[in-house]
Amino acid sequence: MEEKWNEKKRHILQAAMKLFAANGYVQTTMQEIAEACKISKGSVYQQFSSKEELLLDIFKFFYKRLNDGMQLVERERHLSPKERLERKILVCLHLWVEYPEFFTMQMRENGGFVSQEILDYLKRMDTDISLIFIDSLVGLYGDGYAPYAPEGVLLLSGLMSTYLSLQLIEKITLEPDEICRHILHIVDAVAERVLREKPKPILDETNWPRLKEVFARSAKSSHPLLLAKRCRERLERLPEGEERNEALDSLAVLERELVEIRPRKVIVSGMLANLKRSPELADLLPELEAACRQAGLVRG
Repeated sequence: MEEKWNEKKRHILQAAMKLFAANGYVQTTMQEIAEACKISKGSVYQQFSSKEELLLDIFKFFYKRLNDGMQLVERERHLSPKERLERKILVCLHLWVEYPEFFTMQMRENGGFVSQEILDYLKRMDTDISLIFIDSLVGLYGDGYAPYAPEGVLLLSGLMSTYLSLQLIEKITLEPDEICRHILHIVDAVAERVLREKPKPILDETNWPRLKEVFARSAKSSHPLLLAKRCRERLERLPEGEERNEALDSLAVLERELVEIRPRKVIVSGMLANLKRSPELADLLPELEAACRQAGLVRG
């Protein structure tokens, strides 16, 4: 039943996203969303208490897909720094190709995007994604590039969004791999020059205060899914047994919950409590629990 409920919610989210992109958030009614989904308006309200909550969940849906894709790249330990950056760019491009209406929705002038909760969420997600790319850029070009990394992220995101806009508005056909190669060529050229000439970055903490938050946070902090994978790998190396299998079952439930749009705190907390019974995970669980707490998935 829970799986069907989640599918229904995703269906509503995707239908609403398309309507917001075509008609605008303010102009779209919950009745129109219900009609697009071929369900009653009451059924929509069973899943979302308001249109604003629905809009917030659209952003959460998209950014969760984006962040989870980035963390899958981080799991690939064999990748070179350049391959890692390339894969992360492709995560963005493929996701935008999969959900062009999300990008179109953001390009529209939507007066409904003024909720402080939504603005705070978007700011937090933008910081998270910026940190991921800053980490990759510094990993590729070295510590000397660190002062230029925030502007490098602006260059990356600007190029990606420009090429996507051309495809949506001008109907130009470009393959994600082709765009990615070209973007990396430009970023390489700019990085080589700034490292050689060492100009003073135009952006700093005085004229862009949010950089303080970006620099204060560590881009190396582990995502809960990444830590859950490490726990599973350790358990799978243990001999077969009832306790091992129960721990793996709890971990499987936890991993499924972590990829949901709104992970349920009671499930996350319950599975973490179950995993504490496994002494083999004693050194990993505090880090996993801390990562879940930082992500707002457990209380306290």
